[in-house]
Amino acid sequence: MGPYRPSGQELSVTQALMAVCQVYLDICMGDSKKFLRDRDAYDRARSHLDKHAASYGLPSTPEELSDWQRDIIQGIDASQGHETPLLFEPPEPLLAGRLVFELSVSPKLAKTTTNFVALCTGEKGPCKSASNKKLHYLECPVHRIVKGFIAQGGDILRGDGSGGESIYGGDFKAEEEGLKVMPRKGSLGMASSKTGSGARNTSQFFVVLTDDEAQLKKLKGQYVIFGQLKDGEAESHVLDRLSGAGGDNEKPLIPVWIGGCGTCPSG
Repeated sequence: MGPYRPSGQELSVTQALMAVCQVYLDICMGDSKKFLRDRDAYDRARSHLDKHAASYGLPSTPEELSDWQRDIIQGIDASQGHETPLLFEPPEPLLAGRLVFELSVSPKLAKTTTNFVALCTGEKGPCKSASNKKLHYLECPVHRIVKGFIAQGGDILRGDGSGGESIYGGDFKAEEEGLKVMPRKGSLGMASSKTGSGARNTSQFFVVLTDDEAQLKKLKGQYVIFGQLKDGEAESHVLDRLSGAGGDNEKPLIPVWIGGCGTCPSG
């Protein structure tokens, strides 16, 4: 089945709801402990070069070193008591990219968007049900990825999909205006255990990773859709990377989390 193309009426509803207010989520992926070890090993190589490149007639960056030149720097490092080998290439960044969403400005979705914005900024302080947890998406895992369908996160309490809390304390009733929006690739929705008008929302959310008609129909009318990803190659690349991180059991193959979040300056 080919990609879904919304009708003119559906587009008009969606476009009327999605505008102006923008928030961002910085998506990080990978082993953070390994990254820190690798970055330290690379930084040591750079530091040795800063001190000894001129004396040994070496290039100024680790990437330019030949094998025998690397052996010289490795020997200097070992003489200082370091047991782990140096790295001569920078480690792959943990930041996969930034997702910028335009949120609905419909008054009928104000409670949903206000909740999401506050969770992006962290302005509401600690959770009511767990004072050691913040009402903030920062460092929150993306705990569920259904490859080619959705990526879900926002469990600020437990990080595994079994918890979540809104800024209103506990959950709040799903706003039906968002149930009318036809989702598409890049749509932002509230995740909930119940669906339709009886749903209750917390902090958990999902991002749509597909434009397949059959998949999108599973979401319409079941979950509150309240935002849309800004179009762009960089944003599309992040969605593809998220989808690629999905495993057979809907758990990410590698750690995925929100490394930064907030509102975007207007204008």
